Amino acid sequence: MTIRSSCWPVPHELLTAARELLVEVTARGGRVLVAPHGDADGLGAGAITIEAIRRMGGVPIPMLPGKGEHVHTEAMRRRLSENPAEALVVLDMGSRRGPIVPGLPTIVLDHHDAAEAPDGVIFLSAAGHEPVATTGLLAYLLFAPIAPIADLAWLALVATVGDLGADHPFTEELGEVAARYPKTHVRETVSMINAARRAAAYQPEVALAVLLAAHEPADIARARVPGVERLQACRAEVTAEVNRVARIPPRIVNDVALIRFSSGAQIHPLIATRWTGRLAPKIVLVANDGYLPGRVNFAMRSASDVDLLGYLRGLGLGTVEGEFANGHPRATGGSVPPHEFQRLLQAIGFPPPRRAAREVMSRESGGTAR
Repeated sequence: MTIRSSCWPVPHELLTAARELLVEVTARGGRVLVAPHGDADGLGAGAITIEAIRRMGGVPIPMLPGKGEHVHTEAMRRRLSENPAEALVVLDMGSRRGPIVPGLPTIVLDHHDAAEAPDGVIFLSAAGHEPVATTGLLAYLLFAPIAPIADLAWLALVATVGDLGADHPFTEELGEVAARYPKTHVRETVSMINAARRAAAYQPEVALAVLLAAHEPADIARARVPGVERLQACRAEVTAEVNRVARIPPRIVNDVALIRFSSGAQIHPLIATRWTGRLAPKIVLVANDGYLPGRVNFAMRSASDVDLLGYLRGLGLGTVEGEFANGHPRATGGSVPPHEFQRLLQAIGFPPPRRAAREVMSRESGGTAR
């Protein structure tokens, strides 16, 4: 058992402030915007938060990010500000400087690198408090003293396995609930929930609806609730895309192996993870030219202990347009315009691409995004 500090999972005064705000708003039936990230951790946290607010007497309003969005992108901030509410809860979307919705009481739950913090929010960051709680576990621990949510502990388990796998360090908090459910059902649930946001069509709203309709992982693993068939189709698409690009050979310069392709699906993190063992101890950089128009989305992983955030920030690129070097020290990436990605490659040591090489790469990876 890992020893918890007195500040685990986050400083207790912040938990108290967040609980007081939630109790105050829900006691008068207030509307609360709930904005979760679209993976198993974010959506697990979202389902816990939505149901807890409902049981406390509030009105939860789910607000999911669009493809390539988060709460600091202009489009999502505009949607949030256009919805009347008395509070906002943001889940698992990282932390950046600046306001989210000025004047709206906001709670941010997160566990990513916390080099920057949003302005004017109650910021519950698990980063730096070992073992770092997932957002799903953090949401459960936040609401458990103020809402009747004991039956939702399985959502915290799904969220945690989704981010850390079955060998997570939270047996003290989740061991009892984990013993109730077959690991195969939990893994199957995680796989299908994650597929909804990885598919080119991007359907996290389906995954969230499935989580809210289910009472246990078996409901999803055995397709006992509506919407699972759509998640199964998403997973089949993602699997086909992974198989299509899996054999593209890496280019290696110094300590970095580059794999580049074009796909409308968010498979670059999966390909990066797949190659880390085979290319250890190299840093694996996987770039996807087709996920978002006018962007190169990339994932960076390594089987070694290198701090990937530190590696990217130490390349001396200065200000980078787009999303760059966010996430975790062992799992990071970004979404940048092509010219910025070329700057990144040159800083690493890759030579400028020749036109013929670019054309070969395009043919190998299947051309443009669907």
